[in-house]
Amino acid sequence: MTLTITPLHPLFVARIEGVNLRSNHTQAVMTEIEAALDQYAVVIIPDQHLDDDQQIAVSEQLGELSYALNHGRKVGQTTRLRPELYDISNLDENHGILEEADRRRQWREADKLWHTDRSFINAQTSYSLLTGRTVPPEGGHTDFADMRAAYEDLPEPLKKKLENLSAEHSIWYSRALCGGTNFRADEIATMPPVVQPLLRDHPRTKRCSLVLASHASHILDMAGHESRALLDELMSFATQPKYCHSHKWSAGDLVIWDNRCTMHRGTPFNDQLYRRDMRRTTVQGPSRSST
Repeated sequence: MTLTITPLHPLFVARIEGVNLRSNHTQAVMTEIEAALDQYAVVIIPDQHLDDDQQIAVSEQLGELSYALNHGRKVGQTTRLRPELYDISNLDENHGILEEADRRRQWREADKLWHTDRSFINAQTSYSLLTGRTVPPEGGHTDFADMRAAYEDLPEPLKKKLENLSAEHSIWYSRALCGGTNFRADEIATMPPVVQPLLRDHPRTKRCSLVLASHASHILDMAGHESRALLDELMSFATQPKYCHSHKWSAGDLVIWDNRCTMHRGTPFNDQLYRRDMRRTTVQGPSRSST
């Protein structure tokens, strides 16, 4: 099968057409999709309308599934979705709109910050797959940033400076940026901070990328003010409009991105009026096409 691939941005992001992943997610098809991801880092595949089982099956072709903890719930409160699915929605366990004061709503506020999925986990996270099940009529877009192109445009002295630097990443740091302070000890214990390099070569393409996220609290072995200033400088540089693309969702869209060379964020919408049901699977390790 030959897919139709249309670039959507001068640097990255493409739309893929000519495939129905509900019925055809063979290794050959997924190998073509992964090749497109190597080039474009983000691919948008419209009109897929995957259910949970289908989304999981497609994801498993791209790597080993990670499992969602879906923090923010009260003790004893059930999850809305099965553990293979990250709940990127404004809905409660009964599929109603979350109340304004609900902890889960506060937890998801940090999704509006630039980040990379699971950079706060000690695992080789690769792809995220997000499906739009119900989308609001306005707002709620997803912005992406190309961390390869941003790195390549850095001044050479700054590239050299970053070569041996690492930063600590913590989900609790990014949540605190959005006012989250009511974390329980049992929640914090599930995800201690991890260290990530500031530069990383992609294992397949060998292109170097900046490794940034709102989860990055500080650079190791650097004074606090200098560390924060450098992280802020890099974040500002990497999210200039020329490195960014905004995806406006339609119901049925599947968007896949490579966390090893992109950042993303959600944009605001009226979450007390409109329903937004988004479900994410995230994988780690090599895909079947890589083995």
